[in-house]
Amino acid sequence: MEKIYEQIDSLFVNGLINSAISILVLIVVAVIVNKIINKIMKKKITDPLKLVFPMRVKKVILVTIVLATIMSEITSMQSIIRALIASGGILAVVVGLASQEAASNMINGFMIITYKPYKIGDFVNVQEYNVKGTVIDISMRHSIIETIERTQVIIPNTIMNKAIIENISNVKAQKANHLFIEVSYECDLQRAIAIIQEEGAKHPLCLDGRTKAQKKKHEPTVNVHCVEFNESGIQLRATVLSKDNISGFQLLSDLRLSIKARFDEEGIEIPYPHRVFIMENNNQSTNEKDGEEKTGD
Repeated sequence: MEKIYEQIDSLFVNGLINSAISILVLIVVAVIVNKIINKIMKKKITDPLKLVFPMRVKKVILVTIVLATIMSEITSMQSIIRALIASGGILAVVVGLASQEAASNMINGFMIITYKPYKIGDFVNVQEYNVKGTVIDISMRHSIIETIERTQVIIPNTIMNKAIIENISNVKAQKANHLFIEVSYECDLQRAIAIIQEEGAKHPLCLDGRTKAQKKKHEPTVNVHCVEFNESGIQLRATVLSKDNISGFQLLSDLRLSIKARFDEEGIEIPYPHRVFIMENNNQSTNEKDGEEKTGD
C-alpha cells in the first residue's frame, strides 16, 4: 500500500494531499465566486437576453482557471504546459486562423445581444434568405429561427448581423393590415365599401385606431380606398388594424370569408376571367362532300 501511495503521490507536484486540498479549495472558491457574480449580474442586468453572453463568458473563464490549476498540480503535465508556453506564438497564430469565423460569430452575437435588432420571441423575416419565423434562441455563435412549418433554421450571427431583417413583432401598439378586394364596374361601389367597413369594424381582432377628433367626426374604423382601375374591375384596399402579425393574418382571412358572403347576399360581383368556347359543327359539311362524290359516279 505504501508503494502504491508513493507512486500516486509522485504524480502530483506538491504531493497527493496538498494538491487535493488545493484543488478542493479552488473548486469551492470558484463556486462561491460564480454565485456572487450571478447575483451581481442579475441585479444590474434585468433583461434575460443581455445575461446570455456574459454568463457564458464567465463560465468559460472559471472552467479554464480550474482546469489550468488542476493541470499545474500534475507532474506529468508540467512538460506539456512548458511546451505550450514555449510555442505560444505559433499556437496563437494557428488558433487564430482556425477560430477566425467563430470569433466573428461571437463578436456579431455580442452586437446582436447589445443593440437588440431582434430578441427571443420576435417574429422576423430574413428577406435575403426568405426565412420567416420566431426567434427561439440567440447564442454566441448563431441564432435559431422556428419557421411557420415548425422547422428550425440555424443562421450564424455573422449573417444575421449583416442581413436585412424585418422585425414584424417590433410593433409598439398596432399593425396595419391591407386587404385588397376587386369589385365589378356595374356594382354599387358605395355599398361595397360600406360592407367592407361594417365587416371589418365588427370583427373582434380589429382595433379602433381612431383619435378622439376622428371619432367626433364619425370617421370609419376601417378606411377603404380605391387604388386602381383594372381591366375587369375596380381595386379597393381596406386598412384594418391588429395588435400583431399573427392576429392580422387571422383577421384578413376571416374578413375575406365574411365579405364574400355579404357580397353574394347583396349581389355585388367579384370579377373573374370568363372564357367562351365556340365548337364548330363539321358534320353538315362532311355529308355535303359525300353527296357530291356519289353524284359524280
